Amino acid sequence: MNDRQNAKLNMAQRVSETLKRYQDVYKGLTPMTAAVEALNKDINNIRDTQKERGAVNVPASTLQKREAEAQMIQPCVKMANALYVIGFTTDNKDLITLQGLSENSFYRLSDNASLALARRILDLINIHAADLKAYGIYETEITALRKAIEAFHALIAKPMDTIGERKQKTTNLTQLFAGLDSTLYDKLDKLMVLFKQSAPEFYGEYRTARNIIFQHEKKKKEE
Repeated sequence: MNDRQNAKLNMAQRVSETLKRYQDVYKGLTPMTAAVEALNKDINNIRDTQKERGAVNVPASTLQKREAEAQMIQPCVKMANALYVIGFTTDNKDLITLQGLSENSFYRLSDNASLALARRILDLINIHAADLKAYGIYETEITALRKAIEAFHALIAKPMDTIGERKQKTTNLTQLFAGLDSTLYDKLDKLMVLFKQSAPEFYGEYRTARNIIFQHEKKKKEE
């Protein structure tokens, strides 16, 4: 929530408290009570959405990602070299393309490209798992590599999911504030004119509560 939204929400809360104090004045006026209920609903929806947005997990740290990437790359390179030897011996062109593969080959790539390369190697490993036993590579090591690939994928995918989720919450907040504006401008402000003469104190406090006070302006005045 930005500063303007926060100031507007605080204003709406002050308006709500003012309306509550004077509820006996408009008691029985259905349009007025309905508008007050709409305002309180708007306030609660905004606070709930902001709370949910704040609960969204932050992306994994760079250090975690680097460790997960290393755990994926090291066995990939080891097994890829074994696959190359198999390919050279059997004239398997798919495996021969792994010639010269090193850890730097991975680190020069983007996260998603590195992940794609690891998955391609894993596919070849699965196809030639029986041949790899002669090189001391067994199912346990292959399973560990599969898990390392999944772990790395989870770390690079989660921040994207998180950003998307936070963007959605931000969009929801924008829509909710638009609804709050409509409740205030199109309903309550118009209805309050009914009390300008009959309940001037109520009307005056309402108009005062409707002023938006920005935090930086408040600090200036205090200084």
